[in-house]
Amino acid sequence: MATNTGGRPAFEPTAEQRQNVEIAVGLGIPQTDICLMVRGPKGKPINKRTLEKHFRHEIDTGATNLRAQVGNFMISVIKGSDPPPGFAPIRDEKVRGSLIELFAAAQLNWRKTVRTEHANAAGPDGKPLPFVYVANKTDSKL
Repeated sequence: MATNTGGRPAFEPTAEQRQNVEIAVGLGIPQTDICLMVRGPKGKPINKRTLEKHFRHEIDTGATNLRAQVGNFMISVIKGSDPPPGFAPIRDEKVRGSLIELFAAAQLNWRKTVRTEHANAAGPDGKPLPFVYVANKTDSKL
């Protein structure tokens, strides 16, 4: 007796789809947008339920894995050692210095401070000049 196998074919994710979902999650792309990227057997986008069912591991670990890979690369660049497999070494000292600043700002919460001082910033009477900031229209957009 034959069994009824009618209906929609089951979704089976490929290795490429798994990698793409992991990267997309790591980049912070919403799941509804990721669903539009992943296609089912008939070429249609999958729904959020299918995404969560078949890509649970990638959704849970995608952001952590991507941050770890980027962190490993940045540390190897800062130290001047060979980068992890799949990355090209950066030899330019200026680029390496910029990456050190980015890493320090992101991971160590360091910030550059800009301090403007004027020599002889005194009025004709010898008293310090007051600093008056006049906001312009673009300040409200920041």
